[in-house]
Amino acid sequence: MITPHTYVLLSNNGTADNRLNAFDSALQSAKVADFNFIKVSSILPVECRKGSLEDVKCATPGSFMFCVMSKMVSEEDGATISSAIACAKTNETVGVITEYSGKCSKDIAVERAIDMARKMANKRNATISSIDTTSSELIVNGCGCCVSLCLLLY
Repeated sequence: MITPHTYVLLSNNGTADNRLNAFDSALQSAKVADFNFIKVSSILPVECRKGSLEDVKCATPGSFMFCVMSKMVSEEDGATISSAIACAKTNETVGVITEYSGKCSKDIAVERAIDMARKMANKRNATISSIDTTSSELIVNGCGCCVSLCLLLY
């Protein structure tokens, strides 16, 4: 078994003339475009500490990076899109990581991600000790992407 020791929250957005390149542009803006992402579910180990982009710089470009990802891509000019992640630690057990994306403001996306985290903690009969969030918002012009990530470092 492998267990992450650090989590890093990042968000950004990008634009391009197609969906894939808009996503790549958002990852480039977040400074993590050179990894192969493996999406995982939503559990944060008890001992996992919050890190920063500096911690990610130790990883080898091209390597696999485990993450919880929230992504919204749109080609609807003028639409407001957003992505958000909420990372909640609990007093009693594991923490939870939730994601939300949609055609809404980043404030709404964060609110919905936090609400989901509270519900997940409640299902575990756990009280939340802290919640960290990250989010991105973009008004689309052409093709745009918002991405929010909780990277899990091993």
